[in-house]
Amino acid sequence: MEVVGPSSGEDIPNGQCYERCWKQCLCPGACLPMNKLFAYPRKLVSGKKVRYQQDSFDLDLTYTAPDKRIITMGFPSTGIEHMYRNPRGELARFLDTYHLEHYKVFNLCCEPGRGYPSSVFHGNVERWPFRDHCVPPLETMMGLTNSAKAWLEADDQNVIALHCKAGKGRAGLMTCLMLFRAGYFKTADEALDHYDATRVTDKKGLTVKSQRRFVKMYEKLWRETFGVDGDLGEVPSDAGGLVIPEQPERTIVAIRIIGSGEEIEVNDTFVCKVMQGTRP
Repeated sequence: MEVVGPSSGEDIPNGQCYERCWKQCLCPGACLPMNKLFAYPRKLVSGKKVRYQQDSFDLDLTYTAPDKRIITMGFPSTGIEHMYRNPRGELARFLDTYHLEHYKVFNLCCEPGRGYPSSVFHGNVERWPFRDHCVPPLETMMGLTNSAKAWLEADDQNVIALHCKAGKGRAGLMTCLMLFRAGYFKTADEALDHYDATRVTDKKGLTVKSQRRFVKMYEKLWRETFGVDGDLGEVPSDAGGLVIPEQPERTIVAIRIIGSGEEIEVNDTFVCKVMQGTRP
């Protein structure tokens, strides 16, 4: 499901019980952190991602900005899932311990059961959902980055925390956009290199090619379409005159795998948008 703009969660189906039973906790009191007991499965699932392991915390979470104002993390989980992902209560405790009244959480998930009450994080939650392993609309890229930058501009102590399910692909894409938009780096390539070097230990952070390409497309949007040559950190979040270019729609009726000659059948036609200047 694609939603352009922040979502309250009400416009995203919660799914059938079988789609979310392991993601939700029927008995909240049973979802204890138990960091030592579940340390191995959580480490196994997080793989090469850098974990925060200090002051009794053990979380799939990384400060990805040089000044620690951008956090990239895995989903705040409950139910069975909290045994191998970030326990929701622990993430809330972490943010309250270090950034109380100065953090905002951005949820990028669109899957059933991937929402949660904003009260978990004192109401400071925005949801900008798009599909796993995919890229968001340009409107989402601009909307989220300007919203996040406005939060950072409001107070020098404010931080943002971005998450998807695993906290690597979708969250990584948006982290790279923010590293560029907030002025930490002058180019998309520098932002990508920094993310790859900080979020994971093997320098394979953002690996989906389309997601890496959209980080560079975001830079192109600012440089070529909006005509901004300098530091994007100096451009206020509410800057006017920034109009996203027209994105013509194309109807896809068949897909052919290049090189093999095998044609994939598409049961239903679907429509995609093409950014002007990119390859069809």
